[in-house]
Amino acid sequence: MAEGNSTASWNVYPVVTPESVAAAGDVIRHARSCGEGVFPHGGGHHRHVGYPPAKPGVLLSTQHWQQVADYPVRDMTITVQAGLPLARLQQILASEGQWLPVDVPLADQTTLGGALAVNLSGPRRYGYGTLRDYVIGIRFLSDEGVEIQGGGRVVKNVAGYDLMKLHIGALGTLGLITQVTLKVRPRPEASAAVVWGCSEQRLSEVLDTVHSSRTRPVAVEVLSRAAWQAMELAVSAPSAPWLLLVGFEEKASTVRWQLATLRDEIQRLHQQGPGLTDIMELAEPAAIWTRLTDWPDVSPWPIVEKVRVRPSQMAQRLLQYAANGDTDRQTLVHAHALTGIIWWHRAEAGTDHPEPDSILWRAPAEYKRQRPVWGRDEATSTWSFMQELKRALDPHNVFNPGRLFGNL
Repeated sequence: MAEGNSTASWNVYPVVTPESVAAAGDVIRHARSCGEGVFPHGGGHHRHVGYPPAKPGVLLSTQHWQQVADYPVRDMTITVQAGLPLARLQQILASEGQWLPVDVPLADQTTLGGALAVNLSGPRRYGYGTLRDYVIGIRFLSDEGVEIQGGGRVVKNVAGYDLMKLHIGALGTLGLITQVTLKVRPRPEASAAVVWGCSEQRLSEVLDTVHSSRTRPVAVEVLSRAAWQAMELAVSAPSAPWLLLVGFEEKASTVRWQLATLRDEIQRLHQQGPGLTDIMELAEPAAIWTRLTDWPDVSPWPIVEKVRVRPSQMAQRLLQYAANGDTDRQTLVHAHALTGIIWWHRAEAGTDHPEPDSILWRAPAEYKRQRPVWGRDEATSTWSFMQELKRALDPHNVFNPGRLFGNL
């Protein structure tokens, strides 16, 4: 490729699709010798995360890498190539009554390698955790085109350096993931989801009640009414400015007990004063989790920010973000409430300053040039350490140059 720049559209980068890992190693070595970059390409649906590319290069597609290398069902582990879409992985596991309990947006197109690179998750991370909790082995290509292995294929594996954690969330800047070993779980016997409405004045109180509940939800979501309507989560919903959505997955008898217990707890809260509606059970909870997971990537709002807050501050921050524009749909908010994550959708950039713990998930390129993509954390000593790690593991800046650190 002759030329490229930090604002270039992705479509100016040629695509190479190696049939094998060895062939991909040749591509990497050639790019390194030419001073170009290699941009790992799975489903291609999360290029909006991070900064634009900083130098010319090639998109290296992993679409041919979809084989299952090992699946000892009784051990509840599976080893697959990194180009396998998450939906296909779930189909393979479902045939044995198992699953990977991590919500990944656009799962029919997002690959396992891409999901790891961006560290994707969704509403059910409250009950099940994130991909970091399930990866027990990894293989990746270094900047020399050599395949390196970390971890293993058994759950009780403690040998060597924990290279898996380095690559999860590194945005593909430390190497090209080729194969992953995961621990998996039995599929839950039953699932259910309930929703009820809440006033602004009682939002904090309700979240405290759910947090201290005797039940164990897998998801606790809070949405402004405008956000609920925009997502079209259900035909009808309680009439209230805020909606709480709680999900359970377990044995059928356990799910029934948790539903009854939560109803009792919220009913007692209801009796203490106005501001709450009755609980409504929703049909097809799986479709609801999928919609909530996909929304940050498919919503029509051009600016989407992911803000991390203390769960104890969740109600206060939600009200703050919704104060301007939510009623006329210029701003929408929803949250994975008890995991401390707020998704903030905006129609306009405004004159805001980045939060200390925020990620500019989606935004026009010109807005990304005005403020740090990763919030004010970019100025911390931890960020400097991450940059030094990048220089040590990829000294020629081959992998995704510019995408994580802007100029590196």
